[in-house]
Amino acid sequence: MQTRESSSRLTWRWLAVASVASLMLAGCGGGGDDEGGDDTTGLVPTAPTLGATLYNDATVLRPLVDGASWSYAGVNADGVAYTNVVTHEGVSSGVEETASDTFDAGEGSVHVIASNGSIIQPDPIDVNEDGIPDIASAVELRSPVRVNDQFVALDKRLSNMVPDIDGDGRGEALDLATYARVIGNEDVVLSGLPTMTAVRIDRITAARVVLSKDGSKLPTVTSTISTWYAPSIGIIRRRLDAPAESGVGRDVTDERITGWSGLP
Repeated sequence: MQTRESSSRLTWRWLAVASVASLMLAGCGGGGDDEGGDDTTGLVPTAPTLGATLYNDATVLRPLVDGASWSYAGVNADGVAYTNVVTHEGVSSGVEETASDTFDAGEGSVHVIASNGSIIQPDPIDVNEDGIPDIASAVELRSPVRVNDQFVALDKRLSNMVPDIDGDGRGEALDLATYARVIGNEDVVLSGLPTMTAVRIDRITAARVVLSKDGSKLPTVTSTISTWYAPSIGIIRRRLDAPAESGVGRDVTDERITGWSGLP
C-alpha cells in the first residue's frame, strides 16, 4: 500500500495533467463533452449571482490578428526570470496561437477562433489520453462579459486514473473539474508601460482521488490560472498558482506584458 505522502504526490501528478490541458487552452472555461458512464464531481461550486456587465462584446478583449505578437516578462516559482513571446498566424478559421514559453513551461500552440461573440478554442483535448475527447469547443470568453459569470470546461469522475493506493489491486478514480469565473476589472501595474485596467478571469482546476476500496476521498488539490484581458490588446498578465510538486506549499508563476506589435 502507498503512503498518504505518496498519494498526495500522485494527486498532484494528475492535477498537473489537468493543468497542462488548461495551459493548452490558455485556461479556457466552457464546452466540455461528457464521457459515457462518468459522473460529475461536486467540485464545481454553485455559480454566484451575476453582476455588472463589463463588455457587451467579449471579442474586443482578445484580438485575433494574423502576424500580431505579444511579449511578456515573467518570474517562475523559483524566482527565475524568463520571457515569453506569443504570435498569431492566420489559418482557414481564426488563428494558430504559438507561445514560446508560457509560465516557463516551454513552447505550445492552440487554435483560437471568434464565433457569435465568443472566443473559442475548437480543437478537442483528451485529458486522460483514453481516446475520447474530454473538452471540445471550449469557450475562453463569452458575450456579454459579466462579473461572476461562471462556465465549466470539465466536470467528471474518471475511473481507473490513478495507480492502486488502497491495496485492493484496482486503480483509483479521479474527480477532475475545471471551471472559470469572471472576477471583474482590476488595475495591472506594468514595467515600462502605463498601468492598465483589465478584466480578470480565474480558471480553477480541482482534482481529488477516490479510493476504489471504500469510496473514500483524498483531500482536494487545486490550481488557479488568473488571466487579465485589456480591450484592443488582449492578455496583459497571467498568473499560475499551483501546488508544489513536493506536495508542500504553493508554486506561483507570474508574467506581464512588455510590448506588442501588429495590432490595429
